[in-house]
Amino acid sequence: MKIAIDVMGGDLGAVATISGIYRYALENDCSGIFFELFGNEKIITSRITDLGRSTAFSYGIHDTADNVVLGSEKPTHALKNSRGTSMFEAVSHVANGKSDAVISSGNTGAYMALSKMLIGTIEGIDRPAIVSVFPNLNGKTIMLDLGANTDCSSTKLIQFAFMGQAVAKVLLRLNNPRIGLLNIGTERSKGTSSLEEAYNFLEKSNNVNFIGFVEGTDITSGAVDIIVTDGFSGNVALKSMEGTLRYIVNFLKDGFRSSAFSKVGYFLCKKIFGSLTNTIDPMRNNGAPFVGLKKISIKSHGNSDGIGFATAISVAVRLARSEFIKNIEEMISKADEKDSNESKSC
Repeated sequence: MKIAIDVMGGDLGAVATISGIYRYALENDCSGIFFELFGNEKIITSRITDLGRSTAFSYGIHDTADNVVLGSEKPTHALKNSRGTSMFEAVSHVANGKSDAVISSGNTGAYMALSKMLIGTIEGIDRPAIVSVFPNLNGKTIMLDLGANTDCSSTKLIQFAFMGQAVAKVLLRLNNPRIGLLNIGTERSKGTSSLEEAYNFLEKSNNVNFIGFVEGTDITSGAVDIIVTDGFSGNVALKSMEGTLRYIVNFLKDGFRSSAFSKVGYFLCKKIFGSLTNTIDPMRNNGAPFVGLKKISIKSHGNSDGIGFATAISVAVRLARSEFIKNIEEMISKADEKDSNESKSC
């Protein structure tokens, strides 16, 4: 298996990406994995030298000098001017069949645009969706879309449901995941016309375990395994959750520092709070697939550290070892066939 990595992408660049590879290799068997590293060869070599070779992994370096897609760069500009950058060359490596998956912490818009243009979408998919995994009271919840498609038709929402199911089979190991449509209420009368049309289709489908509309509180309740929404609502929900979690953590820290008695309380509960911190840590839930592409493309947080990038690598490896793409193709084909039959009957 070959994993192409945009080493220079993200806030920390090679510091995070190379550290992430080392961490992944330390915790996993990398004998069957080859890392294709795209970036400034001098910086990559220096970083590997600094960390030493105590942890074994195989790699090759593709020198792109200082050519990097900037975080502030617009997707349209990146499409026209990114050839030769670490991001462009890494995505191209997968698009040309030379690697099995690509990972980048770089500019999300530019990365999505390049992935869509160079790799292409699965037949029957209008646009890829950004997928992420959230902790819930019973385990984990998959949510899509998280920003790639701000305005979605019912067709896109239906496609997201099928794509989410394929992801859940790999990342959550669920054969019949429960799927819900995010709405402002659970009543059938609420929501947009697109939501209503998607609801009607999924309710009649024999290929998904659709439970109906869900609300924002269900993202972490464990009531469903997959939450489907448009990219605008999904991104707002994601950022709201991250902000709320930061507030809670900082509030608790300030509270435990307020008195000697509080410090004793923290000491007694230290193990519980450590577990909570690990559960909600974005770095330990890192690695968002661009689902709907013909090949595997993984987006890592822009501010990802070594821990986060190692997590993104694990997502890429698990998807590459599965029949993830094939499952999506089969599900979309079934959905298109049913939609066509229903149209003829009308």
